Amino acid sequence: MDKSSNKLFTQGLRPLQSLLPENAKKILKKDGFVYFEIIKNWKNIVGEKMFKNVAPLKIKKINNENILSINVNKNIMIEIEYSRDQIIEKINSYLGFNAINKIQIISKDSSFEIKKKKITLSENILKKINEIKSKNLKEIFLKLNK
Repeated sequence: MDKSSNKLFTQGLRPLQSLLPENAKKILKKDGFVYFEIIKNWKNIVGEKMFKNVAPLKIKKINNENILSINVNKNIMIEIEYSRDQIIEKINSYLGFNAINKIQIISKDSSFEIKKKKITLSENILKKINEIKSKNLKEIFLKLNK
Protein backbone atom coordinates (compact mmCIF):
# COMPACT_ATOMS: atom_id res chain seq x y z
CA MET A 1 0.00 0.00 0.00
CA ASP A 2 1.26 3.47 -0.90
CA LYS A 3 2.23 5.61 2.10
CA SER A 4 0.55 8.68 0.61
CA SER A 5 -2.85 6.96 0.68
CA ASN A 6 -2.65 6.87 4.50
CA LYS A 7 -2.52 10.67 4.77
CA LEU A 8 -5.67 12.63 5.40
CA PHE A 9 -6.18 15.42 2.89
CA THR A 10 -8.59 18.24 3.49
CA GLN A 11 -10.12 20.62 1.02
CA GLY A 12 -9.93 24.36 1.30
CA LEU A 13 -7.19 26.80 2.13
CA ARG A 14 -4.05 25.56 3.78
CA PRO A 15 -1.36 27.75 5.30
CA LEU A 16 1.75 28.12 3.14
CA GLN A 17 3.78 26.80 6.07
CA SER A 18 2.14 23.36 5.80
CA LEU A 19 3.38 22.97 2.22
CA LEU A 20 7.04 23.76 2.84
CA PRO A 21 9.83 21.37 3.81
CA GLU A 22 11.17 21.74 7.37
CA ASN A 23 14.50 23.31 6.35
CA ALA A 24 12.65 25.95 4.31
CA LYS A 25 10.43 26.78 7.31
CA LYS A 26 13.53 27.45 9.44
CA ILE A 27 14.92 29.85 6.84
CA LEU A 28 11.61 31.66 6.49
CA LYS A 29 11.10 32.25 10.21
CA LYS A 30 14.42 34.08 10.46
CA ASP A 31 15.66 37.43 9.15
CA GLY A 32 12.41 39.24 8.68
CA PHE A 33 10.32 36.86 6.60
CA VAL A 34 7.30 37.58 8.78
CA TYR A 35 7.80 41.33 8.41
CA PHE A 36 8.35 40.99 4.66
CA GLU A 37 5.15 38.98 4.23
CA ILE A 38 3.17 41.43 6.34
CA ILE A 39 4.45 44.39 4.30
CA LYS A 40 3.93 42.64 0.98
CA ASN A 41 0.38 41.52 1.79
CA TRP A 42 -0.75 44.32 4.13
CA LYS A 43 -3.65 45.40 1.90
CA ASN A 44 -4.94 41.80 1.62
CA ILE A 45 -4.57 41.23 5.35
CA VAL A 46 -6.28 44.34 6.73
CA GLY A 47 -8.51 45.51 3.88
CA GLU A 48 -8.72 48.71 1.83
CA LYS A 49 -9.84 51.14 4.56
CA MET A 50 -7.23 50.12 7.10
CA PHE A 51 -4.54 49.89 4.40
CA LYS A 52 -4.97 53.60 3.66
CA ASN A 53 -4.63 54.62 7.33
CA VAL A 54 -2.37 52.03 8.99
CA ALA A 55 1.15 50.88 8.07
CA PRO A 56 3.38 48.27 9.69
CA LEU A 57 6.65 49.78 10.93
CA LYS A 58 8.67 47.00 12.56
CA ILE A 59 8.52 43.81 14.58
CA LYS A 60 10.39 43.54 17.85
CA LYS A 61 10.77 40.50 20.06
CA ILE A 62 10.35 41.03 23.80
CA ASN A 63 10.09 38.10 26.25
CA ASN A 64 9.43 35.62 23.40
CA GLU A 65 6.56 37.75 22.09
CA ASN A 66 6.56 39.33 18.65
CA ILE A 67 5.23 42.87 18.85
CA LEU A 68 4.21 44.59 15.62
CA SER A 69 4.49 48.37 15.71
CA ILE A 70 2.05 50.11 13.39
CA ASN A 71 1.83 53.73 12.28
CA VAL A 72 -1.77 54.90 12.52
CA ASN A 73 -3.46 57.98 11.12
CA LYS A 74 -4.69 60.00 14.12
CA ASN A 75 -8.19 60.21 12.66
CA ILE A 76 -8.85 56.49 13.21
CA MET A 77 -6.61 55.77 16.19
CA ILE A 78 -9.49 54.87 18.54
CA GLU A 79 -10.99 52.50 15.97
CA ILE A 80 -7.63 50.76 15.56
CA GLU A 81 -7.22 50.53 19.33
CA TYR A 82 -10.43 48.50 19.50
CA SER A 83 -9.38 46.40 16.48
CA ARG A 84 -6.00 45.20 17.81
CA ASP A 85 -7.09 41.61 18.44
CA GLN A 86 -8.79 41.38 15.06
CA ILE A 87 -5.67 42.67 13.28
CA ILE A 88 -3.50 40.11 15.11
CA GLU A 89 -5.96 37.35 14.22
CA LYS A 90 -5.99 38.40 10.54
CA ILE A 91 -2.18 38.48 10.33
CA ASN A 92 -1.71 35.12 12.05
CA SER A 93 -4.47 33.52 9.99
CA TYR A 94 -2.97 34.86 6.77
CA LEU A 95 0.52 33.61 7.62
CA GLY A 96 -0.68 30.27 8.96
CA PHE A 97 1.03 30.46 12.35
CA ASN A 98 1.11 32.73 15.41
CA ALA A 99 3.61 35.26 14.11
CA ILE A 100 2.36 38.31 16.05
CA ASN A 101 1.39 38.37 19.73
CA LYS A 102 0.80 42.06 20.36
CA ILE A 103 0.39 45.32 18.48
CA GLN A 104 1.92 48.63 19.47
CA ILE A 105 0.13 51.66 18.04
CA ILE A 106 2.26 54.66 17.06
CA SER A 107 1.19 57.90 15.47
CA LYS A 108 4.33 59.52 14.16
CA ASP A 109 2.78 62.52 12.47
CA SER A 110 -0.44 63.81 10.98
CA SER A 111 0.72 63.37 7.38
CA PHE A 112 0.30 59.66 6.95
CA GLU A 113 2.43 57.90 4.37
CA ILE A 114 3.38 54.28 3.82
CA LYS A 115 7.11 53.89 3.40
CA LYS A 116 8.69 50.85 1.75
CA LYS A 117 11.75 49.31 3.31
CA LYS A 118 14.26 47.24 1.40
CA ILE A 119 14.94 43.84 2.90
CA THR A 120 18.43 42.38 2.53
CA LEU A 121 19.12 38.76 3.39
CA SER A 122 22.34 37.86 5.19
CA GLU A 123 25.09 35.85 3.47
CA ASN A 124 24.34 32.91 5.77
CA ILE A 125 20.68 32.85 4.71
CA LEU A 126 21.61 33.21 1.03
CA LYS A 127 23.98 30.28 1.40
CA LYS A 128 21.21 28.14 2.92
CA ILE A 129 18.79 29.19 0.16
CA ASN A 130 21.29 28.06 -2.48
CA GLU A 131 21.33 24.61 -0.83
CA ILE A 132 17.60 24.13 -1.55
CA LYS A 133 17.12 21.49 -4.25
CA SER A 134 13.84 22.79 -5.68
CA LYS A 135 14.64 25.35 -8.37
CA ASN A 136 11.24 27.08 -8.07
CA LEU A 137 11.45 27.39 -4.29
CA LYS A 138 15.02 28.67 -4.52
CA GLU A 139 13.97 31.38 -7.00
CA ILE A 140 11.13 32.49 -4.70
CA PHE A 141 13.52 32.92 -1.78
CA LEU A 142 16.10 34.75 -3.90
CA LYS A 143 13.42 37.26 -4.94
CA LEU A 144 13.24 38.30 -1.27
CA ASN A 145 16.69 39.81 -1.65
CA LYS A 146 15.66 42.18 -4.46
